[in-house]
Amino acid sequence: MEHENTADELALFDATSRHAISLWKKSRNITGRSDDPKMFSILLFKRLLSNHRGYALLFNEKLQTESDIVLRSGIETSICLAANYELREKFVLLLHGDAIFTLKGQIKMCRDEGSAEMVSHSEAALRDVQSRFQGDVKPARLDWKSLAEHGRVPHLYSWHRMLSGLSSHVTGASILTAVAPADGPNPADDLTPLQRKMHLMMMAGATLQGCLRHGGMLSDETACGETVELLTRLSDLSWDWPGVTGRPQGAG
Repeated sequence: MEHENTADELALFDATSRHAISLWKKSRNITGRSDDPKMFSILLFKRLLSNHRGYALLFNEKLQTESDIVLRSGIETSICLAANYELREKFVLLLHGDAIFTLKGQIKMCRDEGSAEMVSHSEAALRDVQSRFQGDVKPARLDWKSLAEHGRVPHLYSWHRMLSGLSSHVTGASILTAVAPADGPNPADDLTPLQRKMHLMMMAGATLQGCLRHGGMLSDETACGETVELLTRLSDLSWDWPGVTGRPQGAG
């Protein structure tokens, strides 16, 4: 079965790229306090745009595994943008808690390995992070499921889990599905083109979800309206995707 991206899908991805770049141009010269959720939105959006552009380069080179790894990172960033928009200062606390948790783990690992210089550098970084926020911060990893629920983007967490199990991580499923049987058809012959088609649309969807929250954080009604138009185009295209049924009467 053929699973090629349609001209409309490719045009939607290119329009999403242009829209994200335009929104970034409005963001890059904004200044503010280091604990302002708006500034965190800018930092996250810069990363999302980098993920989006990196994905496009790898996609064009037909590097499926590598592009999937970047896609998963982009989905994580979009989840954070959504959670930051909904939670504001609470998300800032969660991000600080994750940084403290990570640095404490690094310090322990480096100390166990006898790397005094790395311990010193990590401790300095930890003190810097702790000094940025005057409050009770609980050290804890970011919980992607919880963040997606708070950000009202549960479908992004579903994509995140799927990519983690089937392509972005080294798992039994990701390795064994690439092994061709000695006799008979290879299931990967259909799976890989389907993933390539659908993952491009996932990257567009993740980027647009990030655009919507970032535009909202900037109170940019024009940008939000443009994002909604692109999300509507994406939704319309989805009715023709493999396995999708129940197209409303008159749609398309």
